[in-house]
Amino acid sequence: MRQVTLTDEQLEWIVSEVVRRLRASGAVPAPTASTAGTLTLPERLVTLETLKGKLGGVGRVEVGCRAIVTPAVVDELKEKKIELVRG
Repeated sequence: MRQVTLTDEQLEWIVSEVVRRLRASGAVPAPTASTAGTLTLPERLVTLETLKGKLGGVGRVEVGCRAIVTPAVVDELKEKKIELVRG
């Protein structure tokens, strides 16, 4: 059996597409801003698409303790100096 290797960009696109389709079907709730500067995400899978347009004025992103956060998201948050907190 041949092993397929995906780039970070390909993996991010696949994950984003899955999330987009789940949101369109209503299976994934929208994120909520709970307090000023904190973005609380109820998703179990957090991608760059999840964060698109939501990081303005945010200094902290909270996700569930079992949430899967893609490496691209971790890098983006570090670059923007935004704290990632698992709850």
